[in-house]
Amino acid sequence: MRPTLFVLNGTPVPSYSVFMVLGFIAALATIMLIVPKGSDQAPGGLDRPQAWDVFLVMVVSAVFGSKWGHVLFEAPGHVTADGRPINSIAELLADDPWHWLRIGEAGYVWYGGMLACLGVAAFYFWRRPHLNAWLFADTFAPAVMIGAMLGRTGCFLSGCCYGRPTESFLGVQFPHLPGPVYPTQIYDALIAAALGALLLYRFPRRRFDGENIALLLITYPMFRSLTEAFRGDPERGGFGPLSTSQWISIPLLLLGVALYVVLQRRGQVTVLSRSASDESSPGVAPSSSQA
Repeated sequence: MRPTLFVLNGTPVPSYSVFMVLGFIAALATIMLIVPKGSDQAPGGLDRPQAWDVFLVMVVSAVFGSKWGHVLFEAPGHVTADGRPINSIAELLADDPWHWLRIGEAGYVWYGGMLACLGVAAFYFWRRPHLNAWLFADTFAPAVMIGAMLGRTGCFLSGCCYGRPTESFLGVQFPHLPGPVYPTQIYDALIAAALGALLLYRFPRRRFDGENIALLLITYPMFRSLTEAFRGDPERGGFGPLSTSQWISIPLLLLGVALYVVLQRRGQVTVLSRSASDESSPGVAPSSSQA
């Protein structure tokens, strides 16, 4: 555990903030690895300037969505300035009306960012029908997981999102906890890394536009629900037998299955082409658009 990664000019720099930024940088690098450089044609409108534009919109959506998710799902567990426990969103905002806007402070929910990105992306591409939304979604899918891998690493260093107490060899001791716990942050990071690699490998091998994003929406909620069973941090929230993230995972998984079935029937796939000087780059096979 290392909440402060380093000190810059006397100012502590949080590990989570650094790894969140690194996650966005790695996500952008993944996108640019997929999108052809200097191509004369941009199938579906997917060129680097347009990908950069979408990326900026998604970054803003992810940051504020994650912060707002923290307010919506994790309000109980906060305390007021005078030390009284907070039990609802209304109490949190009454005590700190600008809590939802303090993006420089700790408190983010990954699923909040993902839900915000899905909603904003739906609106963005609805207003831009000339763009192939499913091609963009497939391109961004591996980047989302690569970014999540680094974000969860930041969680581990910060000591948040930890697991239940355990006496097994897998246990990790955090200074602020009485005993060893499951390192669920590392589990999530490894899952994200594996899914990111799989989706990056799958991109040039997709059978239809939208396959990558559908696979992400199917696989990540399943694995996330599994690791949630080992979580032990009280602020994660829950209702009945399931945690907040497990409840959110259910409709996302169903959405992924529905997209897979519907888009598979369309059978349309866009394969990106590269210039001769760029064909050596991994991730995309040279070809042209085809139905």
